[in-house]
Amino acid sequence: MRDFFSHQETARRNSLWLTLSFLMATTAIVGVVSVALYLLTTFAPGRLYFSALPFNLSPRTWNLALLGKIALTVLALILLGTLYKYLRLRSGGGSLVAQMLGGRVIYPDSDDWHERRLLNIVEEMAIASGITVPSVYLLEKEAGINAFAAGFSQEDAVLGVTRGALLYLSREELQGVIAHEFSHILYGDMLLNIRLQGLLHGILVIGLLGEALLRGASSSERAQTGRQKAPTLGIHLALLGLLLLALGSLGVLVGRIIKSAVARQREFLADASAVQFTRNPAGLAGALKKIGGFAPGSQVRATRAAEVSHIFFSNGLAENWLKTFSTHPPLAERIRRLEPGFSGEFPREIAVASISEEEALSYAAPRPGAGSEITAPLAGEDAGRRHAFIHSLAAGRPLREALRDPGQEHLRVAREMLASFPPRLLAAARNGFGARAVVYALLLDHRPEIRERQLALLTKETAPSVWEELQTLLPLLAAIPLETRLPLVDLTIPALKGLSEKQLGEFRRNVRLIVQSDGRIELFEYALHHLLLRRLQGDFGKRPGTGAAISSIARLAEELSCLLSLLSRHGHTEEGAAQMALMKAARLFGKERKHLAYLPPDLCGLKEFDRALRTLAAATPAIRAQTLAAALECIVADEKVTILEAELFRTIAEALNCPAPPWLTLRPGDRDAAEEQTPAGAG
Repeated sequence: MRDFFSHQETARRNSLWLTLSFLMATTAIVGVVSVALYLLTTFAPGRLYFSALPFNLSPRTWNLALLGKIALTVLALILLGTLYKYLRLRSGGGSLVAQMLGGRVIYPDSDDWHERRLLNIVEEMAIASGITVPSVYLLEKEAGINAFAAGFSQEDAVLGVTRGALLYLSREELQGVIAHEFSHILYGDMLLNIRLQGLLHGILVIGLLGEALLRGASSSERAQTGRQKAPTLGIHLALLGLLLLALGSLGVLVGRIIKSAVARQREFLADASAVQFTRNPAGLAGALKKIGGFAPGSQVRATRAAEVSHIFFSNGLAENWLKTFSTHPPLAERIRRLEPGFSGEFPREIAVASISEEEALSYAAPRPGAGSEITAPLAGEDAGRRHAFIHSLAAGRPLREALRDPGQEHLRVAREMLASFPPRLLAAARNGFGARAVVYALLLDHRPEIRERQLALLTKETAPSVWEELQTLLPLLAAIPLETRLPLVDLTIPALKGLSEKQLGEFRRNVRLIVQSDGRIELFEYALHHLLLRRLQGDFGKRPGTGAAISSIARLAEELSCLLSLLSRHGHTEEGAAQMALMKAARLFGKERKHLAYLPPDLCGLKEFDRALRTLAAATPAIRAQTLAAALECIVADEKVTILEAELFRTIAEALNCPAPPWLTLRPGDRDAAEEQTPAGAG
């Protein structure tokens, strides 16, 4: 099984291949369009068929300067079309694509049973894979069964689901479809899809220009009706428009070929990842079978669906003679990879999927003030299995075993974690007032005198409704298992993203006030604040760019030494043991370990640690993989993983653009007294 960084490397290769394909296609189209326009501008329309014959077109008679100017103009049009589309998508992100297809956002506190079921599946998978809970859009008018993921990054991602998928798929079938889309989010396919959309728009701009000229010719003809002057302008515009439209259809064909080459194999890989995630091939296969037997199929009828046909779960366009270049493999072929014995027959009647009364009640949002009981923590793994897992990591188990592709076990942990939250707390995390109260409460200090000072600040700075929620949630949050703190913050992200600019500004100020109220920053405060920055980047505050990839360990020696020193010191009370842990971790860098050193606390506090993470984020995937492996080695050196160490490791992984699934060794109820200790150098 490939690890996350292998997927990243594959995505980078695909991006390079896409760029080369675009350059080749652009070169060919510029050449064809330039020659065609040269012939049209060189020969009068009335003489075109007689003068533009091969024996009259010797290269020696061509005006190469004019041809070059035409080629540069065509190239500029294509590049400007690409740049315009890319910047527009960049500014709007995944939500722009969803809105373009007619989607409406499903609010996290929705009380519709079908919508709550969908959101519940999305939350489980987000926690299981360690990525931001994406915003979910419903394509209300689409009867077909389809879905998509769109965005520039995991933090920007949105999921879109058609009304047909919501109504006609069972929970396990919908789970298979969502798992497929999560694979595209997790492994960089979304960014490739956005780039593909931008690049192909540049190629298609020739055809769009042709359509505009034809409309202009029609308007010109109507304006000249009744005049004595010959309508030569309209004829010229019509000829030019028809030519560009014909050449634009060539661009459509080229676009289809590129989309097909890029997308088809990725769909098979996403199917495989979805099955690995859910361990239920029948769910995904069932969804594909229903598409095959459903009258509307997977067609998306939105006007601009063709622009983004490559992002859908299944083919969103009507079948035509270009199906050879479809962006998706045939349904039967996809199903046979999941069920080798599939006969090829699809069900003839597709009924609305039923939801049991018990299931519907479990998805219903609790009433305000109800369900505030404290749920008992779920039982964890037995100590022997936990110790064996940690020992195997300490013995040098490869990183891919610790950060493997999320699977059924991670999904089970996420489901148990969600079940461990009181219903009232979950409901609060899913609305704007409660989401802010949850974050404030988690940041409150455990020392009474500082906690009172923080609450006094919040009394003045927060809205009354948020303050009331905070008072209600404090006893509930005090009882939840410590390892569920950051996953709970994940659940608040969709609601926080829905805040107004004013509300978000107030939230940002209050978080800063709470964190800075005691004059020091503890590791959990840093981890939570870092998670907010990552999840709400663009809203909560953009993170600086990482710059060019750094491929030298020597250039990163100071940052690596700082990171590993802080981790080693956190896990060991004795300096000698901490140094030994760092030396063991440094071996993973081979001969380059000579550049690493054990730094004193005053050289690797949280300020230096944060700076180190920002620099290491710009390293190559290979170095980032080594860094995470070394960080893991520091944590498990004492064969004990505390909850705070797991949270800190997750923070490091996210900073290095590698989402970390939940640790299978940390279950709801596995409390550790060491969690409340603040390590040396953390202040």
